[in-house]
Amino acid sequence: MYEFYSRHEEYWEDDTRLDDQLLRDINKAVNDEFSAIHYYTRLAELAPNNFQQAILGIRQDEIKHFDWFSKAYYDLSGSYPQISLNIKLPNTFQEGVSESIKDEVETVPFYQSIARRITNARIQSRIVRAANDEQRHGQIFRTIQSHFSY
Repeated sequence: MYEFYSRHEEYWEDDTRLDDQLLRDINKAVNDEFSAIHYYTRLAELAPNNFQQAILGIRQDEIKHFDWFSKAYYDLSGSYPQISLNIKLPNTFQEGVSESIKDEVETVPFYQSIARRITNARIQSRIVRAANDEQRHGQIFRTIQSHFSY
């Protein structure tokens, strides 16, 4: 009987570590979204007029994602995420678009991995939607990039 209890205790500790990692990943997502909001604000300032609305639309999605991830963190932990801003803003529109493509491509699998670990259907659905939005953002940025010759 003691042996069963001991194995059960180890399982619980592993489960707790997994939850801690999930919370760290969600906190990272909150900070990534917070940074993206500021990054796209600057990118919209640098954008030619014909691309400003697209950038501002993406920025609005990032605000929505920030809200979703922040609420998910609170719902799962009972506390607010730690937020910090540590980004390098773009100097040129082309530089910003190139960096945005890389960021959006890396974000999709990260968000999908978070969604797979969430058991709350409402939260999971929002995280999947955020991943889908990020994939769409990458396509928008690739379309914008195709209008520039390098």
